[in-house]
Amino acid sequence: MTGVSRADEPPVASLGRKIFMDTSLSEPKGQACISCHRPEAAFADARAVSPGAVKGREGRRNAPSLMYSALIPALQFEDTYDEDGELEYILEGGLFLDGRAQNQFEQVKMPFFDPNEMNLADDAALAGKLRKSEYAGEMKTLVGEERWQDDAMLNEEAYRALVEFLREPMFRPFDAPIDDFWAGNRKALTVSQQRGLDVFETSGACSKCHLVGVSVWPNALLSDFGYDNIGAPGGSTKDPGLGGETGLKDELGQFRVPSLRNVALTAPYLHNGSIKTLREVIEFYNKKDLEKDRWGATDYPETVNHEDLGDLKLSDQEVDDLVALMDAFTDRSVLTMKKGQQFPEVPEGVPSREEREAFFKEPLPRVDVTMPRRPKKRAE
Repeated sequence: MTGVSRADEPPVASLGRKIFMDTSLSEPKGQACISCHRPEAAFADARAVSPGAVKGREGRRNAPSLMYSALIPALQFEDTYDEDGELEYILEGGLFLDGRAQNQFEQVKMPFFDPNEMNLADDAALAGKLRKSEYAGEMKTLVGEERWQDDAMLNEEAYRALVEFLREPMFRPFDAPIDDFWAGNRKALTVSQQRGLDVFETSGACSKCHLVGVSVWPNALLSDFGYDNIGAPGGSTKDPGLGGETGLKDELGQFRVPSLRNVALTAPYLHNGSIKTLREVIEFYNKKDLEKDRWGATDYPETVNHEDLGDLKLSDQEVDDLVALMDAFTDRSVLTMKKGQQFPEVPEGVPSREEREAFFKEPLPRVDVTMPRRPKKRAE
């Protein structure tokens, strides 16, 4: 099953769609990108963690939504100031919840070779499967003879095709009720949702990390793409998150702040799928520090953020209203998918990839995530 391309879909993106759907690219066969990123779930997975191609193996984290993932900025350092007014650098952006892929080009290739995902041995294994695929003739014509014969170059073309597919309008429709509301339609949100938005921006302090303003895109992405340890319930083994990549103790247990777009469709929640419902997530943010036994121990208590969550003092009504608001972040194009519909329809007016060419740039040079977080002071 390789998918049906749209008539106006660019050839490279069309190829990416077929690769995304191709269950012959794993070892053993049977798993594709779409196996863990279901369109009806906003391209997330309803399972806490996803099983791999090899029976009995599974990932250690909840598969995040691919909606808007092409708009996540590349991993980079941002300068900020600590409580004492000292300059420091923090990491923002990057793909996977721990930032181990600095951009989406790196991200799309990793699942192919992860033993707990598609389990391919090396470049030759993936290239060999691409050459035997149903779309092999199309791909050969598109990439040319030289790249077709070279394993590494052929695989790079597959990765680029996947990235181009994920940049297509289908993954960034911005057609949720909240978008209508921000565009001026005050009736787009219910009274409860409007109250929830007020809590979101004030006493709940949600918008501190889930930004409602415009930054890297003309629409709000509902994330600052920074990293934090919110004290999520731990699993059977400790997950170091960002700290596992940087080697810094104060970043252990930190994970990238997700976008809240389509969050009502992407249960279960948190990096390990440890919380099942949105209501419980909001209750966790509200009372985590007051009801510690309710959620159990977290992996790295020494780095947990207690300033912005854990005792928000929200009333039951405010929690209800925040839960209602989460539905307002759901894209209609995903919510209204009919039975048997393969992918969401693209709403009218969504800019094409070509119209957003200036945004979709080539990957930036890799950053050294182990660099010191504070600049060296000049010698007197």
